[in-house]
Amino acid sequence: MKPQIKKWLNELPEYVAGRTIEEIKAAYNISQVYKLASNENLFGPCDAVKKILSENIGTVNYYPDSDAREVRQKISAHYGIGPDNVIMGNGTDQIIEMICDCFVDKGDNIVTADPNFLIYEKSALKCGGSAVKIPLEGFRQDVKKIASSVNRQTKIVFVASPHNPSGTIITKSEFEYLLETVRQDVLIVMDEAYYEYLGDEDRFDTISYAAKMPNLVVLRTFSKIYGLAGLRIGYGIASDDLIRNLNRIRMPFNISSIAQKAAAAAIEQTEYIEKIRDAVKKEREKFFTLLEKEGIGFVRSYANFMLIKTGEKSAEIVSGLLKNGFIVRPGENLGIPGYIRVSFATPPIDDLFLENFLRIYKMHL
Repeated sequence: MKPQIKKWLNELPEYVAGRTIEEIKAAYNISQVYKLASNENLFGPCDAVKKILSENIGTVNYYPDSDAREVRQKISAHYGIGPDNVIMGNGTDQIIEMICDCFVDKGDNIVTADPNFLIYEKSALKCGGSAVKIPLEGFRQDVKKIASSVNRQTKIVFVASPHNPSGTIITKSEFEYLLETVRQDVLIVMDEAYYEYLGDEDRFDTISYAAKMPNLVVLRTFSKIYGLAGLRIGYGIASDDLIRNLNRIRMPFNISSIAQKAAAAAIEQTEYIEKIRDAVKKEREKFFTLLEKEGIGFVRSYANFMLIKTGEKSAEIVSGLLKNGFIVRPGENLGIPGYIRVSFATPPIDDLFLENFLRIYKMHL
């Protein structure tokens, strides 16, 4: 006999994390491995953030500010909102969990695209709810179908722009359609983890809506373009009433002191963020141009990653890339078989990847 876990835990979908650099080095006995599977910023954080990290390492014997006042104030100043409109999380994953904990009960559901970030569904199931999943249409979220699928049991609609894993976006008109069409007692969560990678022509101000609408939460993170994925810090922006209720279930000291200091410094580095955005745009266009020239299918992304069509030989291509030191994400793990997801890196790494990818891809034609 042994203690028995709750039976429903066995039914939760498993989030399959990307493989680590050290794991691949050991498995294939190679010295150089590039991780292009987790949409990280391979340029790393800016020098100002690195300086803050080194200067504050000696303070880790103290508990962090449980209310994360400094970074919330910096975020609020950055967007022209109040600190009470901001909640911090150990990554946006934790905020998604808090949102479901607050709103989803047994018999309730969420509505989202399929595939989408698995944590939406997993957080709802953990609360006794279910997920109504709407298939992508041309690799884009079908906003009208998502809105029309809301029923009496729906508590939350989760959308993402750019969407992971496709990299496609929701337009301003589609976003406003959701706000106008979905009942006001249903929460709309707009996940914008990759927002900073958008060009000016594709960007619109969702935060101006969130501060005044009682049923909208906008999620953003320091994990992607800011290069702080290892520190796990994200944030949500919503009405002060909604943030107050989310804070009721937020665990104390959920953000480390080092993460708070780094994020407070990072949010002010607008020139650095523009530099990374421009660099990634150039890499993205490089991929598009080469793949088009070679007649290889892909999904046109707006983020720092993209889907490349690899067909029935996807597993062999992924294996070949691993043996040559490149970790990519198999589309099968993301609900899009026949594709691989590749994160853009620095120009030298991307050039090396494309050279190896084309060679391996052509081997399996």
